[in-house]
Amino acid sequence: MELEEEWGAAAAVAEPDHRSSAPWEDPELSSLTRLVRTLRELLFRPGEFFENLGREGWAEPLAFALIVSSLGLLSALFWQFLVLAPTGGTPGDAAGLLPFRGLGPGLLLAMMAASPVLALANLGVGGICWWGSVALVGASRDFTPAWRIFCYAQGGMALALIPFFGMLVAGIWVLALMYCGVKQVYGISAGGSLVALAIYLALQVLLAMTLLLGLAGALAFLGFLLLLG
Repeated sequence: MELEEEWGAAAAVAEPDHRSSAPWEDPELSSLTRLVRTLRELLFRPGEFFENLGREGWAEPLAFALIVSSLGLLSALFWQFLVLAPTGGTPGDAAGLLPFRGLGPGLLLAMMAASPVLALANLGVGGICWWGSVALVGASRDFTPAWRIFCYAQGGMALALIPFFGMLVAGIWVLALMYCGVKQVYGISAGGSLVALAIYLALQVLLAMTLLLGLAGALAFLGFLLLLG
């Protein structure tokens, strides 16, 4: 019996610790404290954050990404609405800095209300694209580590709170965090990390073009049916 206990203790010591040191996953902290500390580490110490990031658990990163992405998207839409609403939807001098040019106040309000749904859809599609990208450069095919990197990289969306050009800064920082994450978590070279990022961006562009072409085709078919009617 004593021999079994000794072997059990030795196995527990030898087993690698996969627990994450991300503040967001610390149950002893309040929700606000976890959010603030995680954002602080992602924005100012991303290398250290991803170096200590565990590979297990998908729900906590999803909750974090959904909160930050929704708030970031809502902020970007709000700044554009603030510019367009007083002028009745006529673009002003600051319109060139806004990420959603051409959208009227009514559509902006609808998108603001749907921010969590839009953010969740973006996370789902983007997470799958990112998983495929890192797998193509030789990383593990396990979905969870790639998902955790992608979700925590959305911490860069907090920079969308910056008026007018915050969405641009946020997008760049999200990509930088994804690059840093794949290097630290998988130990991939800088070149391999850049290739993974390039594949991800190419997949995003391909999906966007496919969606636009599909929408254009559907509208054209609908117009043809109306003409026949």
